[in-house]
Amino acid sequence: MEIKIIAFGQIAEITGKEITLEASDIDSLKIILSEKFPALSDRKFAIAVNKKLNQVNLDLKQNDTVALMPPYSGG
Repeated sequence: MEIKIIAFGQIAEITGKEITLEASDIDSLKIILSEKFPALSDRKFAIAVNKKLNQVNLDLKQNDTVALMPPYSGG
């Protein structure tokens, strides 16, 4: 199924701001991303699904929106 992916900051410089990929879950998405964009394999980034930060594997559904966000610091 197709998943819409939006990227921010340094990640967007590698992938482009918006892409569409096919993946069934977060773990498979990470593998696909590292194969398609080898520069991501040594980068750390957070993943949000439908505007909710996610740190575990999650099944993805048609029309889910995944955001790839580089590390950030606040002040």
